[in-house]
Amino acid sequence: MDAFFDSNVWAGLCIAASQIWVVPIGVFVGILVGALPGLGASNALAIFLPMLLSMPVSMALIFATSLYCGAEVGGSYPAILINIPGTGSAAVAAFDGYPMAKMGKPAQAMGVSIFASFVGGIMGGIVCLTCTPIISKFALSLSSVEMTVIIMFGVVVLGQMSSGGLAKGLVAGIFGLLVATTGSDPIWGHARATFGSLYLADGIPVIAALIGLLAFSELMAAMEDAVNSDSTQPQQAMMTNASLGYSGIFDGFRMTIVRWVNTIRSALIGVFIGAVPGAGASIASFVAYQQAANFSSPEDKQTFGKGNPDGIIAPEAANNGVVGGSLIPLLTLGIPGSSSMAVLMVVMAYEGLAVGPRLLEQNGDIVYALLWTQFTAALVMLILGTICAYFIYRMAYISLSVMIPIVSVFALIGGFAMRQFTFDMVLVLVFGVLGYVMKKYKYPPPAMLLGIILGPLLEANMFRGLKIGLGDPMVFFTRPLSAMLWGLLLLTFILPVLFNRMRSQKKRKN
Repeated sequence: MDAFFDSNVWAGLCIAASQIWVVPIGVFVGILVGALPGLGASNALAIFLPMLLSMPVSMALIFATSLYCGAEVGGSYPAILINIPGTGSAAVAAFDGYPMAKMGKPAQAMGVSIFASFVGGIMGGIVCLTCTPIISKFALSLSSVEMTVIIMFGVVVLGQMSSGGLAKGLVAGIFGLLVATTGSDPIWGHARATFGSLYLADGIPVIAALIGLLAFSELMAAMEDAVNSDSTQPQQAMMTNASLGYSGIFDGFRMTIVRWVNTIRSALIGVFIGAVPGAGASIASFVAYQQAANFSSPEDKQTFGKGNPDGIIAPEAANNGVVGGSLIPLLTLGIPGSSSMAVLMVVMAYEGLAVGPRLLEQNGDIVYALLWTQFTAALVMLILGTICAYFIYRMAYISLSVMIPIVSVFALIGGFAMRQFTFDMVLVLVFGVLGYVMKKYKYPPPAMLLGIILGPLLEANMFRGLKIGLGDPMVFFTRPLSAMLWGLLLLTFILPVLFNRMRSQKKRKN
């Protein structure tokens, strides 16, 4: 609490208030950027870097932070409506967001996403403002050994998201981990499974795999349904009774408020993982989703992946909590918590700020201006996100005969945009066919996507952890922090079982 008596806190608040007009512009640009598949916050900030360097440093940092916040909620719009996540972290929101939209509740799904993002932003701001030194010290103590265990939190989702059963979920996830080994070895640099192609030297592009497995496979299934039913609008009957307009969006707000435990827990998971340099929003989203599934009742757990609002709340609250968490190591240690924070560090270094532990001492007013901006950005994101959702959610009601060719073009463009290789468009088609076949035989494409996303991170951290332990795998279990994390991982399996038994006993008594 002594921090609130620091003059820098109130000086920073004055700076943030004087430049508050920058926040709506940054959030709006971020929403647009996040909604474009393949163009995430880090890419947009890199594009805007020349403009940021020409601004006053406080204005540039406020604009960049606002854009980052807006991009996280914007990425969920296409994920929910057309199953094309705008960002990698939004892929998890598509697991339940798109099924919920198909059930005739696109406005509610977007309302859940927006309000969960708002809560995640507020929680990230509160923790970042009050607990920055404590969290940064703990995050710095995490080595590759502990990071391996943290990533395992995401990997355990593999067997829980399959309607075809645990075995099929694990097969799909392990196959994704195998596909993720394509490209150069993260330690020695040896080429693996590239077949002599330079396009695969850096591995499988995640955006192409993401769009192919989730979006293009769904388009193929929609075309099949349209042909079999001889209708271009197979979902229209399901959507006629849906709540429309702001009433539907506000109903989504209510769903999020009722599930406040999951919302706050997921936001705090995002803040913690965001404070770990290199972890990122993708890991936070998957871990939060896994925890939401673990702490739900057996009946609710069966609905994950089929339109459960908790499956939208968890990743959206987490990836917005990451924004605040990733600021912690940057502002206290000079270590960027994500690629977006690396752009902010470039701006700070260019302007001559004391990047590192002395930043709070020498430029405390600018630091606190950045921290206060998170609250303004979250509020603006709630308002602008609701206004944008009011117009955008109607995409779910457009005839399939119109949507299929349009979405197909955008899916191919999204695959091309990241690296600008025509080869990536071919990969979109390949993964689209693969995802379509997997759905036909009840193998979950999201589990394979999770393996592709987390595979490189798991492999790199595991190899580095083995080097720390001089080749002894027991290093992953004997270090105090890693042992504590393994204990927490076991508790995520044990506690839900105990809670479910207690619930069943209460039901029997009643």
